[in-house]
Amino acid sequence: MHVREHVLHKPRVLLVTTGGTITMLRGANGSLYPCEDAGQLLEKIPELKLLADIDILSLANVDSSDITPTIWLTIARAVYQRIKDYDGFVIAHGTDTLCHTAAALSFMLQELNKPVIITGAQVPLEEIGSDGRTNLINAVRVAISDLAEVVVVFGSLIIRGTRAKKTSVFDMQAFISVNDVPLGTIGLTIKFSSFAKTRSRRKPLLRISLNENVALFPVYPGMKPEIIDYIANTHDGMVIEGYGAGNIPTGEKSLIPAISSAISRNVPVVVCTQCIVGSTEMELYQVGRSALEAGAIPAMDMTPEAALVKLMWVLGQTDDMGSIDSMMQKCFVGELHEVS
Repeated sequence: MHVREHVLHKPRVLLVTTGGTITMLRGANGSLYPCEDAGQLLEKIPELKLLADIDILSLANVDSSDITPTIWLTIARAVYQRIKDYDGFVIAHGTDTLCHTAAALSFMLQELNKPVIITGAQVPLEEIGSDGRTNLINAVRVAISDLAEVVVVFGSLIIRGTRAKKTSVFDMQAFISVNDVPLGTIGLTIKFSSFAKTRSRRKPLLRISLNENVALFPVYPGMKPEIIDYIANTHDGMVIEGYGAGNIPTGEKSLIPAISSAISRNVPVVVCTQCIVGSTEMELYQVGRSALEAGAIPAMDMTPEAALVKLMWVLGQTDDMGSIDSMMQKCFVGELHEVS
């Protein structure tokens, strides 16, 4: 794979802005707020114009804490509608929910034949020490490469969209690749992993069926089973972050009857792990096996964010419990390692 940085005809890149720290300014009271004119900020990075002809599309102007599934749909549609017009796409996004958006776009934009890059910043673009300039430049560099999938470009890493997780509010390398090696690294040059998908003649698919009525929550000592009952009554699915390898309390305050009851009412229950690294191995301990026997679906090595978004996406396509189970355990866009 190569990076096409020195070409006679500059590639075309669409920069989609959604708000976030990367395009924020600091107000008189010291707090950060979204800039109304992202294009004005981006003109301060002339290097971008050396790499590509860049158009700017402002789709939202929010703190990423306020990102909703509706905005995921808007971004996915905008990219898909313009897929033939550009050589690559860069989405500027706040870091708090960046990995949720990356996972959502991965499921909605499948069989991509060019790169869709998501990036952000820990420090606003206009401030001393900002990582926004470097992240945006590197995002465009990757957007004009031979890569062809949804990825997060942040710091020195290129991370598959379904594998990214924010692990630091301090470090410039705020995101890591969970349970899989990064798709690439950025140093003096850009180096891609051998298994990164490359440009091809694939025909992109827009798969935007989504049921956002899904809950995600951790188990904790002393948790009341009634919480699961309430969520089963108000949601169409739930992802539970279990302990360790997917363990669920089965003692005095056992959650198993509530999980079993939810599943009997056709509310799927997916169990992932609270640990950053590792996979659910629910047959390992009785406390995990009990949930498995009740009908819970193991998330295997998916991140909680990817499991949440995937369940929304799966429920947007089917309400058959058997199909939900098999789809959740099937790998669509590199989000899990299937058990052979």
